[in-house]
Amino acid sequence: MRTFVLATVAAMIATSALAEDTATPAAPVLSGAINLDFAENGSDKYKGTMGVELDIDASDVATVDLDFKATDGNSLTLDTWTVGTTVNGLDLAFGDNNNLMPETTAAAGATGTLTKPAMTESLMVTSGAASVAIGLSSYATDITEVSNLQGAYTMDAGIADVTASVDYNRTSKNYVWGGEVSGINAGSLEVGSLLTYDNDANHWAYEGTVDAGNGFTAYVNGDETDMSQNIGGEHVMGFAGAELTSGINYDLDTEDLTPNVSLSFKF
Repeated sequence: MRTFVLATVAAMIATSALAEDTATPAAPVLSGAINLDFAENGSDKYKGTMGVELDIDASDVATVDLDFKATDGNSLTLDTWTVGTTVNGLDLAFGDNNNLMPETTAAAGATGTLTKPAMTESLMVTSGAASVAIGLSSYATDITEVSNLQGAYTMDAGIADVTASVDYNRTSKNYVWGGEVSGINAGSLEVGSLLTYDNDANHWAYEGTVDAGNGFTAYVNGDETDMSQNIGGEHVMGFAGAELTSGINYDLDTEDLTPNVSLSFKF
C-alpha cells in the first residue's frame, strides 16, 4: 500500500505541474505496416500469416503510444499501450510495455533461455539512467494491489554500456537479477551479452549477440545446464519499397533448423 501511495503522489505532482505548462501538444503521428510472415508450422510444412500493425504516437507535453495488431480473419486489437508525460526531467509512463529486464533477441518462447518475469500494467518512473517500474496485479479491478517491482540502472563503462536490473515478486518473494552489456566494438562487429539469474530456482541463463552491420545480427544462448542451446541470426534489407527480413534458428540439442521470412510494407 505504501508503494501505491507514493506512486499516486508522484502522479498527482506530475499532473499539477503539467497543468501549468501552456505548450501546444504535437499532432499525433499514425504509422503502420502490412506484414507477410512465413515460418515452419511444426510438421515440416510452412505456413503464411498476413498481419496489420498500426502505431499511434503523440509526444511533446504528453506521450501516447498505442500499438494495434490484427491477423487475417481476426479483428484489430490493442497489442501494447503507454501513456505518460515528462515533468522537470522526471519521466512518468503508465502502460503494459514497461519491462526493465533483459529481453532476448531470439524467438522468446521457442528459443529464448533468459528468465522473463511477468510484468503487466505498470507505472514506470525514470530519472536519468535510473528507472523503477511498479507492476499491478490487475489495474482494472484493484489498482492498489502491487504484483512486482522492477528497477534498472545504466552506466557508461567506456568500452560498453552496462545495465543492471532486478525484479522482485511480492507474492513469491523471489528475486530475478538481470545484466546487459552492449556496444562493445570488435573491429567491424558490435557485440554484447544478456544475463539473468533466478534466485529461487538457482538458475542462470545467458545470450550473446553480434551486430555485423548492414542489417546482419546473430545470437547464441544457453544456461547453466546446457551452455549451447540455440544459435541463430537475422538479416533485414530494403527491397522494392518494402522491408524483407529473413531469419533462422538452429537448435543445437535437437538439430532442428527453423527458418522464417517476413515481408513488411510500411506506411
